[in-house]
Parts: sequence; C-alpha cells; structure tokens
Amino acid sequence: MAKQSGWTYSGSANFSPTAGAGSSSDRTNLKTEVKIISSDRQGRRSKAVSSNGFGTVEYSGVERQDTIEWSVQTLCDNDPISDRVNIVLTYYDPFYIGQLSDQIIQNLSDDELGNILAGDESIIQQKVESSMDIARAIKQIYSTTVITDTSEGKASGTIKIAPDYPFADYVLNFHYGYSSRSERSDSAKSKEFLLETGIMVAEITAVVVATVLSGGTAAIILGTAGAVLGAADLAYAASNYLSSGFGAIDENRQGCLFPILGFNHSYVFTLDEPVILTDSETGETTETSAKTQNIVSQISPASASVIAQASTSGVPTGAALQVVAVGGLVVAALLIALKGRASEDDV
Repeated sequence: MAKQSGWTYSGSANFSPTAGAGSSSDRTNLKTEVKIISSDRQGRRSKAVSSNGFGTVEYSGVERQDTIEWSVQTLCDNDPISDRVNIVLTYYDPFYIGQLSDQIIQNLSDDELGNILAGDESIIQQKVESSMDIARAIKQIYSTTVITDTSEGKASGTIKIAPDYPFADYVLNFHYGYSSRSERSDSAKSKEFLLETGIMVAEITAVVVATVLSGGTAAIILGTAGAVLGAADLAYAASNYLSSGFGAIDENRQGCLFPILGFNHSYVFTLDEPVILTDSETGETTETSAKTQNIVSQISPASASVIAQASTSGVPTGAALQVVAVGGLVVAALLIALKGRASEDDV
C-alpha cells in the first residue's frame, strides 16, 4: 500500500490567507492511501516518482479487473476533522491523441513535412496548442465526492477496473480544497493551466513526428518518441487540470486554511498489453502494445499515403530512428521548461 501526506508540489505550501479568511495558524492537511490488488488478491508493486519537484506514486503490472482500494483522512492542525474530498480517475485518451495527430498530419503543407523530416517540430506544437480539446484529451472514467467521518476524519472505498476500460495511462487524483465562501468553475483557466504544462503538446508531437518519420507506420518507433513522457509528468498535468476547475481556494467550513491549489495526491498506472504485428509481405514480426495501437489506429490511410509520398525522398528508416530519439530530447527539454515556468507562476 502506498501513502502520501501533505503538499506534493515543489517548494513549501502557501497558506497565506485571503481577505476575510481564517487564521494562518489553522491549517488543513490530507493523507491518502492506495492499494491496487489483482483478482487473486496480490498487491501490485508501487514506487514513488517525481518530476520537476512534483511527487506521485506509480503502479506497475495493473490489469483490467484489478481493484483499487483507497482511504483518505482530513485534518486541521493535525486533528481529524470531517470534511469533503473529491476523488477522480481520469485517463489520457489514446484515440483522441491519434485523431488529433491525424488531423494535424492532413493539414501539413509540403514545406512543413519537409521541416519535420529535417527535425523541426515547432509547427506541430503550434498546431496542437491551437486545436486541442482538453475535455477530450483527459477523460473522467470515475468520480465521487466523500465526506470523511467526524471521529477520525476518514473515508474509504474501492474502484473496480472494469473489463472495458481502454488501454491507456490513468491518473487517480484526490483533491482536498475549496472555498467555503465562493465556489466557481473556470474552464478557460483549466485549459490555460494544462497547456502551460506542455504534456499533451509533447505527447501529440511525438506521435506526429514518429508517424511522419516512419512513413505512416508509427507503431514501430512510437515507443522511442513517447519515452519522454513519464508517470510524474502525466500526473502533474492531470492534477493541475482537475484542481484548477475549483476556482478560488481559501478555507474550509471550520475556517481552517487550505494551501493555494489545495492538496492534490495522485496515483498513476497504465493499462496495456503486448501486441505482435506481422508484416504481410516478409512475415517479420514486431512487438508493440495495445495502447500504441489505439493511437496508431486513428491515423487514416489518407494521412499515411501523404506521408509515404513525402518520405520517399526523405529520411531512411535507420536515420529516422535517430531523428526521433533526438526529437524526443527536444520535447523533453520543452516539457521541463514549460513545466518549470508553470510552477513558478503558481507559487
């Protein structure tokens, strides 16, 4: 069982009260515990991971029909209190990532395709930022709000990973923080917050680059390009996106202060399984994954044809792998830079 307590972002939590809020000596806290168990009651392995000062917990080997067992505790000045916690399980939709990648590819000019083949990814990033729909990229598959008990400030529950859950990356997020004086929803703020992290920009850029450089068969080399997106990066973006929708956060019903953004504890896992592709002409096999195939399945024959034509005078397969690897480092650097800027702005 993995546990988290308190602030999970870089630096110290900011409990500075807003005008009219409670005393700065009264501070909330959140503790969470999560265990993912298989159908034969074996616990899945977990490890703490971090990126740019944001900490989360990553589980390995998770499968459909596993069960997530969770518990939360809310406190004020280390004393248990009864309060409200939001629990959301989201996933990064691989089908939408593939669809948006396909849309971008179909609208690339010959010059832009040439620039991508030469290693310039900036045009893709611009197109992703202008056309991405956040609500379609990060989808909620489970959501609940609980009130912790009055004796210990605790609540617990289970989430069954259903057989039809898509193969994708998942983030389970616990959010503790609201304004007892005014609550609002601000979708524009949510979109801005997520774009600043650069996560989806990096994800789709990697897909488009891999598809272009492979002549439309991204399944073979997509893993190389997508390796820059770690569990902590995905959790960071999802947690910030979800928390930003709560608007102002100041104090709870007892006048106990929340930190800015509230508390966000995230737990990350991937549902996936190996897939073997067989070349119909040569009989050669290549191992990929179900999650990757979900993405690639959305790349239309029209896009593959356009790319194949552009690639005939472009980069050969061996060189393409090298360019994708280098491109991945560029995306990683961009990701870190954007995320660092977002963190500084939020403090």
